Amino acid sequence: MTDSNQPPESATVTLPERLTREWVEKSPLPTAKPAGTLRLDFADTRVIDSAGIALVHLLNNRYNRTGQKLVLCNIADDLLLTLKKWAVAPVEKPVSSRGNIFVRLGDIMIRVYNESVVALSILIETIYWGTFGLFRRQDFRRGVLGDQMYQLGFRAIGIVGLLSFILGIILSIQSVIQLRQFGADVFLVAMITWGMVRELGPLITAIILAGRSGSATTAEIATMVVQEEVDALKTMGLNHIQFIVVPKFWAVSLTMPVLAILSMVAGIFGGLIISLFYVNLTLDLFWSEMVKNIYVKDFIISVIKSVIFSWLIIWIGAYFGFKVRGGAEEVGKETTSSVVFGIFVIIIADALFSFIYDIKF
Repeated sequence: MTDSNQPPESATVTLPERLTREWVEKSPLPTAKPAGTLRLDFADTRVIDSAGIALVHLLNNRYNRTGQKLVLCNIADDLLLTLKKWAVAPVEKPVSSRGNIFVRLGDIMIRVYNESVVALSILIETIYWGTFGLFRRQDFRRGVLGDQMYQLGFRAIGIVGLLSFILGIILSIQSVIQLRQFGADVFLVAMITWGMVRELGPLITAIILAGRSGSATTAEIATMVVQEEVDALKTMGLNHIQFIVVPKFWAVSLTMPVLAILSMVAGIFGGLIISLFYVNLTLDLFWSEMVKNIYVKDFIISVIKSVIFSWLIIWIGAYFGFKVRGGAEEVGKETTSSVVFGIFVIIIADALFSFIYDIKF
């Protein structure tokens, strides 16, 4: 660092390890006149007090007024977070790591590992406080289970039933067009029954709840995080997972199988309408073919799938909700991510469940 009050053009000033009042009082930076570009190198800086923050703020305002450029280099994340409370200069990212594929790959792996640990901890805490933890703590609010079952489950009956009914009609029409080419109209009953009971009933219900209940869970928890309500719960000695997530966990776990069965019935009913009025099958023939092609194993696996899907919905919704840092904009971003990622995971899980149909009971 120079002793002159006039830093040279495109100068770089290396700041000390402790950017405190003592260093600021001895530095010529507060009285230096802006000239060209000034880079403040924070590579060695570990501590900054109010005087150091005021110095950066002063230099930033001074350089902005004169049209000059002030850049912060090699600044640590915690120091940058502190300075962001002020109107600070842009941060210059290291050029050396920008094009290094191994550095970027390592950063991605570290982030994935850290996020995986957080996500697994939320899942484990939810399962524990939703089972064994209920006997140890009484953070479970009175009457909240019924309210959550109404909000997350009962209010979704209309949309689940309607979409499943329409889906059953669409699948029946498209299927019978192909079956008629081979004179196999009667197999429409087996096709729509297998499709709704084994696959589409739980899947369409899970996708609807991921977009409806999963997004609502993320938005509610994210808003509580932003408004520091979660911190308030921790301060009062309440477990935030048991207080917020566990009621939703049990509510969706209990209502999801019922909604899945409703979806199956609505889809098969849509197939019945097409069979009676479009294919001209009789009601007795439809009933006999449906009973002949439905097995207890199919219902058991479908119920298990729906319960697993419900756990995934609440887990992903809670993870993205607690992940929010910032304001209303971040709440919207994480809610969108929750829906997209939730539907993706549900489809992957459904694909894995397809192999279970070979199990013989």
